[in-house]
Amino acid sequence: MVHAGLDHAMVKLLVPEDAVIVQSDLEWTGRGRVKDFACPKDAAGRVIRLVGAADRSEFRIHRGGIAVLSALFTREFLEDARQAHREGRTPTLLDPANAPR
Repeated sequence: MVHAGLDHAMVKLLVPEDAVIVQSDLEWTGRGRVKDFACPKDAAGRVIRLVGAADRSEFRIHRGGIAVLSALFTREFLEDARQAHREGRTPTLLDPANAPR
């Protein structure tokens, strides 16, 4: 469940290919929408429910490979990759199973 209280904002959700996005409990004021261009018609995976209020805001849904690319081109990934290189391990964002304990 993603609880949102947005005002003139953009939220990018990185989700798996088969995730189901439920937006019926999201209250809209002014313009705004959920942009999910790759929404599969027969998705049967994890259900992600968007609740709360959005005032002139939008949610952008990135799935699968696009979600991975979006994660790779962030400051957080670059910092994690540098630290992983120093420690001789795989970056956490590439493989969460290799997260340092």
